[in-house]
Amino acid sequence: MVTRLRSLTAAAGVRISGRRRRSGQALRISGAGRYLDTPWPAATARASADGPPFVSSVDSGGRFFRDQYGAPIRLRGDSPWSMMTKLSPDQAELWFTTREQQGVNAAIVSLLGCLGNGGPREDGRTYDGLAPFVGGDVLRWNEPYWRRVTSYVRMAADHGITVLLYPVDGWTIGRSFVPRSIDQCRQYGRRVAERFADLPNVMWMTGGDYVPATDEPGRGSDVDRCWDAMMRGVRETGDGRPFSIQLAADKSVSSDNPFWSRRVDWNFVYTYFPTYTAVLDAYGRTPRRPAVMGEANYEGENNQPESQPTTDETLRRQVMWSLTCVAAGEFMGSDDWEFHPGWESRLSTRAVTQVARLRELFESLRWWELVPDTAGEFVTAGRGDPLTTDTPMDVLDDDHVTVARTPDGSQAVVYVPTARTIAVDTGVLLPDVRAVWVDPTSGVQTPAPMSATVTTPGPNDAGDGDWILLLSG
Repeated sequence: MVTRLRSLTAAAGVRISGRRRRSGQALRISGAGRYLDTPWPAATARASADGPPFVSSVDSGGRFFRDQYGAPIRLRGDSPWSMMTKLSPDQAELWFTTREQQGVNAAIVSLLGCLGNGGPREDGRTYDGLAPFVGGDVLRWNEPYWRRVTSYVRMAADHGITVLLYPVDGWTIGRSFVPRSIDQCRQYGRRVAERFADLPNVMWMTGGDYVPATDEPGRGSDVDRCWDAMMRGVRETGDGRPFSIQLAADKSVSSDNPFWSRRVDWNFVYTYFPTYTAVLDAYGRTPRRPAVMGEANYEGENNQPESQPTTDETLRRQVMWSLTCVAAGEFMGSDDWEFHPGWESRLSTRAVTQVARLRELFESLRWWELVPDTAGEFVTAGRGDPLTTDTPMDVLDDDHVTVARTPDGSQAVVYVPTARTIAVDTGVLLPDVRAVWVDPTSGVQTPAPMSATVTTPGPNDAGDGDWILLLSG
């Protein structure tokens, strides 16, 4: 993420803003065109039907994921990017145990480390000196390193957490991962898939603040082709688990990139602006793919220094806008993605508690049946003007009301970011539907009238103006 670049340059007083291209992303790799026009090998999902539910496949309708039992599953995530290289086994167990208790079921993790993704060393060595490769050769694996990272993915499985695993990311390419040929990228991908074949809780990822170093995006850079070859190696093993790529801030969707748009199984949405714009953008694309709010402003970080600091309200808005625009999952994230000293004391913050309640609220709904009410059929007035461009805007400077409802009229949920009166057409709902205002900071519910206009109840428990109007039969 852009913040990684800032963290590396802050001490020197250098201000970094906007999209930045890492030098490793311009790496030249021998044989880069070898697989360019050939399709990936056919593969099928292989998750066994036992244990906690994990993401196993994309639903045939293209809107959400299904677990290994065939049931809908929504990602409720956090982003401990540097866990593999920064944490001891006991620390990793603490993180997974705590997050499981808080309702988290997904984690974004880099398999290899470097300074740019929060690791302790540029060459990929862990906090206690374990290197991933012998002599930097990506096909000569240092077994103690790989035993440890495998144990962490297994630990995640024990706690019901799906790992969005980056075998190589936009920071490690050209640093801790330096392939000598495209075929090495393929062989590496195959070995990674075989390593984690017996663990059911993996989704594949690559990229990360990624801007291709090419003037022909559709043909891809050498780095694109390395990652493509890596995923070919994964698919050669028969591994069909969902794959996507994270592109660059300040706003991106995986299928923005023409090289990757025909390769990804779902869209990783990345924005530091009001999240409903990017989620709705991804939701409306064809072919249909699940849209996951993979990264927005993190707790404790502010990636637009000229705008307001990130607050608990910022984080609530990001999550609620994503959920009411029918994201197939969302990740909150915090400044402790690189595990600053004392991170253990920050695992349970007020924001984490609030977001956990919001996620639990949506789990009580038939969320997989919800559709965004962008046409204003239910909330007919008082929504505020939506953003229609990618003009930078701080989350707290936007007050647009977002709405999701089931087509059968049995459920609806409205996120109202600021105090106001809204007009609703109750005729689109079933007669037995009842309404409550939900305080997004405390979870307390207050009955609301089923009338043509409804008004927010005043300040919520935190003194802010945002509320959730929940309607169900």
